[in-house]
Order: sequence, then structure tokens, then C-alpha cells
Amino acid sequence: MPRPKERTAELRDEVLAAAIGLLGHDRTAITARAVAAAAGTSTAAVYELFGDKGGLLRAVFHDGFRRLHDTLAAVPTGADPRADLVALLAASRRFALDHPTLFEVMFARPFAEFEPGPDDAEAAAGIVGLVLRAVDRARAAGVLAGERRDLAHVLVAVNRGLVAAELAGIAGSSRAGVERRWRLGIDAVLDGLAAKEP
Repeated sequence: MPRPKERTAELRDEVLAAAIGLLGHDRTAITARAVAAAAGTSTAAVYELFGDKGGLLRAVFHDGFRRLHDTLAAVPTGADPRADLVALLAASRRFALDHPTLFEVMFARPFAEFEPGPDDAEAAAGIVGLVLRAVDRARAAGVLAGERRDLAHVLVAVNRGLVAAELAGIAGSSRAGVERRWRLGIDAVLDGLAAKEP
């Protein structure tokens, strides 16, 4: 029987960590009972802390974006804005490969119990800011040309598409082939968005 715990912020963090841990194995394992058992608490505590499964998934969704933001914010900037953009996209790719089911919750909406609403859009705001700053540096250096948000959306969408193919196992049959195709795709997009010589 799970030990009783007070409904504290610490318990909330433990339950959330347990849910994310279970996601790493099998997303069908996300039930109040399984999460409670993994966190060493009761199903009543899970419901009191998050309301229902949708509330728990909403918390997972927000925590995923917090983790991704921290990952991208840790990417150092250097003297080459193009290389910095590639590094930022590569860090996002690594995050997805390390946390594939969490990435799916964030971007593919696999659960009927949770559909992000307008209030949830703010979860990605910090990440958008990081990408826009990298795009602004590239534009200022003449590496990219175009409207900043258009550029950011295209880069993120292409990277996410390549990552989705990799996660689905359709990006290549060897690690070298997958790496080569990811880099080919990113370089082709950056070349296509480059500022043209007059």
C-alpha cells in the first residue's frame, strides 16, 4: 500500500516525474493508478493534485516545454550564426530522441484526454524567443534573409519533420545515413533561406 503523503508541491513534482518516467516506457501506461504507484502515493492524491488525467497530461506538456527550453538555453553561441542555428536545431533533435514520448505529447497530441488550448500556447513562448534570437543574429550577419517569424517557423517545421521521420524509423537504415540526411536537410533549408548576393 502506498505511503500517505501530504499534497505538497514536492509530491506534485514526484507524481509529475513518475508520469514522465512512465511515458518513457509506454504511453498506454499513463493511468492514475500506475502513476500513483510509481510515485509511491495514492490515486486520490493524483486526482487531488491534477484533477484528472487531462490535468496530469497538461502538467506533463508544460514540463516538457520547460525541459526543452532549458536544453536549448544551454546551447552556447559562438562567432558563426549559422553554426549556432544548426546547434540549436541539433539540441532540439537530441531532446526528441532522448524523450520520444514526451516529444509526442508536446507536438503530436496523442491523448484524447488532453488537447492544448490557447492558455497552453504560452508553454512554448520561451522556446520561440530563443529561436527568434538565433534567427535575428543570422539575419544581422547576412546569413538569412526574410521575415524573422517566417524563417523561424520554417526552420522549426523542417527540423521537426526530420525528427519525426527519424523517430518513426523511416529516416534511414543506418546511423550514418540518418545523420547524413538530417544534415543534408538542414543545410538545404539554410542555403535556400540565405541572403542572396546582389
